[in-house]
Amino acid sequence: MKGPIALMTDFGLRDPFAGIMKGVILGINPSAQIVDVCHDIREGDIKSAAFALFMAFAYFPAETMFVIVVDPGIGTERKAIAAEIEDKIVVCPDNGILSWVLHHHELRKAVELSNGRFFLPKVSGTFHGRDVFAPVAANLSLGVGLQEFGKEINEPTTFAIPEVAEQGPGIQGEVVYVDRFGNLITNIPSERLPDKARIHIGSVEVMGVGKAYGDVPQGHAVAVVGSMGCLEIAVNGGDASQMLGASIGTHVVVYEE
Repeated sequence: MKGPIALMTDFGLRDPFAGIMKGVILGINPSAQIVDVCHDIREGDIKSAAFALFMAFAYFPAETMFVIVVDPGIGTERKAIAAEIEDKIVVCPDNGILSWVLHHHELRKAVELSNGRFFLPKVSGTFHGRDVFAPVAANLSLGVGLQEFGKEINEPTTFAIPEVAEQGPGIQGEVVYVDRFGNLITNIPSERLPDKARIHIGSVEVMGVGKAYGDVPQGHAVAVVGSMGCLEIAVNGGDASQMLGASIGTHVVVYEE
């Protein structure tokens, strides 16, 4: 793979863990181009990691290798995998992180990472990002074929992607991602929104879909079509997740006025 290595973790930036992964990669391939996607996924939040990968996936060039380490099952029987998805590769734990991407993009090949020749000499039970995923990514970036890392698997682990459903006279979706501002990104695409929408989330009703967060006064809830082309609910100058008591999985119902 000649493209960049794009890292996404829940490690944060307080500790050296993300930097250590970069050091391992550069120790094997000093010419690797490493890009940080983000390191502040909520600890162990596989659903957020899966959607964040989906958000980033299409905007990176061909031959990008994503290395995703959000791994609450580390040390258990969960597999470590590398998956070729269209013209990119994702290296990650086999815990559902690929769910959103595989819902929208074609899986070409996936292998279980079982060939210890491509790991660090000592593999800890608590830091596979350093000992497994980083050295595998570095070797892939040097041109080692995917088949060298282990046996092929047919179906990586995925969770069900929520669908928009009819709800009486309206439609029901749900929150699928909460960004660091507390904005609530839903799975309701803009083309499913009526011209005049009335949006219910919990006990709150939002009238109409605006063009910008600033369409309402400070502290008020607003609905917009976000950067992913889906309905997003925010609070101007505030945190919609906290103020509305909403999180991933919270139902959102849209009616026509």
